[in-house]
Amino acid sequence: MLTAIASILIFSMAILIHELGHFWAARQAGINVSEFSIGMGPVLFQKKGKETIYYIKALPIGGYIKMEGEDEEAISERSFSSKSPWQRFRVILMGPVMNFALALVIFFVIVLAYGIAGTTVDYIDENATEYAAGLRPGDKITEIENTRVRYWEDLTNEIIKHEDQYTLTVIRDKVEKTIEIKQNYRYIIGISPVETDGEYTTELAVVNANYPAEKAGLKPGDKILSINGVETLTWEEVRSNIANSGGANLLLEIERDNQTQTVAVIPENQITIGFYTEMNKSILTAITGSIHRVVFYITLMFQLIGMMITGQVGSEAVAGPIGIISMVGEAARLGLYPLLNLMAFININLGFINLMPVPALDGSRLVFIAIEGIRGKRISPEKEGYIHFIGFVFLMALMFFVLYKDIIKILN
Repeated sequence: MLTAIASILIFSMAILIHELGHFWAARQAGINVSEFSIGMGPVLFQKKGKETIYYIKALPIGGYIKMEGEDEEAISERSFSSKSPWQRFRVILMGPVMNFALALVIFFVIVLAYGIAGTTVDYIDENATEYAAGLRPGDKITEIENTRVRYWEDLTNEIIKHEDQYTLTVIRDKVEKTIEIKQNYRYIIGISPVETDGEYTTELAVVNANYPAEKAGLKPGDKILSINGVETLTWEEVRSNIANSGGANLLLEIERDNQTQTVAVIPENQITIGFYTEMNKSILTAITGSIHRVVFYITLMFQLIGMMITGQVGSEAVAGPIGIISMVGEAARLGLYPLLNLMAFININLGFINLMPVPALDGSRLVFIAIEGIRGKRISPEKEGYIHFIGFVFLMALMFFVLYKDIIKILN
């Protein structure tokens, strides 16, 4: 029930703010909007306004506003097609812009309430290679391999680029130092524990997608009882057994739904970071940190698209509605902080995807308007509408393919 409520709220808010962006800009331009719909499928609720009918529909996976003259010629002064290229460009652009704006507001609230991890070392594992190289609590990391870093995300993103070693520039007692660090590796399976009263337990809160644990069938809520026949009473014992496995096959005895079963998992060796950084919290940090996170995630989206084009990642990296609902459920179980983070990311994702130049998406409509501005003449609305229809069919086929992949993943 919690997953369903959280999913509906997050999807509906993202769609609502997107369509409100289009609606507000259309009204500002004097365009007649005959319909405003949140959701798809059967109508649950409708209300007739002065000139717009407002709908709430059963499936919160889409929405639209219907503007006069959007896909056909219209002679009315209040039609979309009668407006200048700039006015039409602004109407289309405001949908994605509002998604980015909402993400910015959410991140501002998160950073103001919880803080954001900076680059000043707070804790370091004395067994880590970073400690052996000379890194200490209180060191402020300013650069990694001559690339400036300001937040934890910058720091981790730069560290994982280097397989063997990397150079840190730090400020210690107002003196700049350079530290050569050998990369840290550790065997992991991709799990995180439930925290109760400040203590980590052996119950799983998160099972990361595409990691050994998920591939072996582990699920959030599973409780690890033993590893290779050795009882595990604490999370540290679980973590230590996996880290010291040497990559050998592990037999995990787990408790699920009051029943005991055994799962075989093969750990994988991955780069890990042996220190944590201090959390910063202030109005200024909330402003700069929220902007940084929006830019950071947009950059990640560009990187993902590039990796998909070059074949570095496949279709398993894309989640459909079922996959996203599953992520919302996990985030809801973990608390408000991860749920808000996911909500912000979904808005960034919606805004980014809509700006892609694919027919039927906002980005394609912006391209048509830009071409009109260059050539001084609009492409026939009927022809443009036909192209968008073909794009819509393609997007529906893609959605069903991703939905199929989500279902197969769950069944497996």
